[in-house]
Amino acid sequence: MFKVISSRRCNSKRGYSIAVIAVIALMLIVAAFNPWQFYYADLLISFRFPLLAAALFFALLLLALKKLWLGGVIAIICIINLSSLLPLHSLEVIPSKAAITVKQINLNYNNPYVDMHLKNLQNQQWDVLVLQEFSDLNRHLLKPFLNKASLFGYREVEGIPYGIVVISRLPIIHRQQVKLDGDRLGYIKLKLLLDKHPITAFIAHPPSPRTATHWHNRNRLLSAMNEASTKEIDPWFIAGDLNIVPWSSYFNWFNAQSCYAAANAYTSFAPTAIKHTLMTGLPIDHCIFNQEFNLSSLEVSEFKGSDHKILSYTLNLKS
Repeated sequence: MFKVISSRRCNSKRGYSIAVIAVIALMLIVAAFNPWQFYYADLLISFRFPLLAAALFFALLLLALKKLWLGGVIAIICIINLSSLLPLHSLEVIPSKAAITVKQINLNYNNPYVDMHLKNLQNQQWDVLVLQEFSDLNRHLLKPFLNKASLFGYREVEGIPYGIVVISRLPIIHRQQVKLDGDRLGYIKLKLLLDKHPITAFIAHPPSPRTATHWHNRNRLLSAMNEASTKEIDPWFIAGDLNIVPWSSYFNWFNAQSCYAAANAYTSFAPTAIKHTLMTGLPIDHCIFNQEFNLSSLEVSEFKGSDHKILSYTLNLKS
């Protein structure tokens, strides 16, 4: 009799443990794909990869406990969705004559290696160099570019708005600071001349969504650029640390592609010194381009002194 009661208790505890594991796994999946439109829900979605990886771990626990059907279904859901975030794409587009090569980086205002980086970049091949979080104290470091490129942000009247400096080896034929909230929120709109074709560049660095207010302002800025780009007649691209993952519902660009979707999945930011992976980093630095471009190359590489990586890419203008 005692053995029967003991066996029932063990089965009851085992069943309770299985139920708890299954609920945790399902809650993690729901958190990774939640449809709610508010601050904390969007933050959860940003960590989709680690949430799904954790759910997969609990699915494997269910399989170890011989709950094959339940554990198998959850594991398949996790694996299918994790695979969509892995680098599975490749570029096979041959660069055309009318192509624009861009390098963009969030420098970090306190980066002690800015001088070294700018000297190295002078000798590299690019048409447009987008620098974000550029300190006004480093304005003098831009002088070597003055006779070889057009600069936005160097003139006193421009004053490095939103910490953005653009150095272009293509002629800048139009420059505009679009203000949404004075000098606190806005983006840069430039027109460049590429092989006699006007190209529109939108450059922005929205607030990091560390608070609900910053999150709201980020979404407001992204929405404004989205609306402006849809009205643009010329070929256009958007560059910047947009502080948003590409699977967020607020990352929504009509009739456009992103570097993340067109090439290899990548991470461009990690808040710690740990090596950037999909578990420890986020893809929040982006290039977005309309249908008059295609992407022929993309490289994401380390940048000393910054918690961001540098994006180097080439956009081909379709004939």
